[in-house]
Amino acid sequence: MKGKFKLLSGIVIALGIVFCLAMYKKMVYKEQSIEQATALKQSRRKFVHNKLWRDKAVEQLEQAHGDIIHRKALTDEEYAHQLGLKLLEEAGEVITATSHQDMTSEVGDVLEVLDCIIALHGLSHDAIEQARNKKRDERGSYLERKFVLTTESVPGSCLLFERSR
Repeated sequence: MKGKFKLLSGIVIALGIVFCLAMYKKMVYKEQSIEQATALKQSRRKFVHNKLWRDKAVEQLEQAHGDIIHRKALTDEEYAHQLGLKLLEEAGEVITATSHQDMTSEVGDVLEVLDCIIALHGLSHDAIEQARNKKRDERGSYLERKFVLTTESVPGSCLLFERSR
């Protein structure tokens, strides 16, 4: 279990920091009121979410408040895409967490999304851990907090950037 959290925290750092800020700004959830209260027996407002929700949250909201929640089953491709967006959203919440309790909760949310991604793609925790350890052995981790400001290269040479750095 401990190795799983190390693996997943490494993935969170790599995916969250690189992609989260750019993508998170693009995700906007718009509130729209689409019908007049006089047209309905009961006044309702419609909110457009277009996002993946936790399984039990849908039923709990319907039961607790009598809300009407429109949903659809996703294809594997749609599900994979929505999990990616959810990972970015949750990683953004990790970045903005202000307390130990919030950080604990938000990292837990990221781990939940990663578990769903792992299950969807039929990945093995052991294989992931092996790949992670190999990369750490070859390139190191992020624990030393080496933040690169600039690099300078000799003319004619090429500084290669890889997604995994």
